[in-house]
Amino acid sequence: MTYVADLGQGQSLAIDNIGTQTTITWEIKTAGSQQSQQMSLSLGKWSASPIIYRMTHGFVLQIESNQRPYYVRLQSNSISLLSEVPLMLGAEEVPLRYVASSSPKMPEMKPLEPLRMGKMTMRMEPMEMSMGNMNVSTSSSSTPHFCSQCGNKVKESDRFCSQCGNKLS
Repeated sequence: MTYVADLGQGQSLAIDNIGTQTTITWEIKTAGSQQSQQMSLSLGKWSASPIIYRMTHGFVLQIESNQRPYYVRLQSNSISLLSEVPLMLGAEEVPLRYVASSSPKMPEMKPLEPLRMGKMTMRMEPMEMSMGNMNVSTSSSSTPHFCSQCGNKVKESDRFCSQCGNKLS
């Protein structure tokens, strides 16, 4: 579960709950600078949506878990877990928005282009190398196999390592 909030004045908040782990990320963007604070806490599984309150000096985040309610203060570029229920006089609730995930999606990777240096060319899939008239390539059938236990070179048809007796997969 991930919730995000625009806190105003270039501030944003993301709250993630995965299993029993809660991660709070607070970003502050101003002209020419960006600061990010993050805290990860083991608060248990959430039993309700989190609530963020704007206070006179900073913010208070309320997280209801299956264990108990927790309160987290965001103030002066720091995040801290409070040991008691804060005085909430004049608190204003800030809207939180549920999103699928706050973590950015990794871009899709293109296959590696062949590496060229002068007359030498290297390619990864399948592994090939050429330099002038000399060509070297490996295919899955000629790839050497090694014992995962002792590192001894073994044949693909071997069922056990001749060095240590380890069963080969």
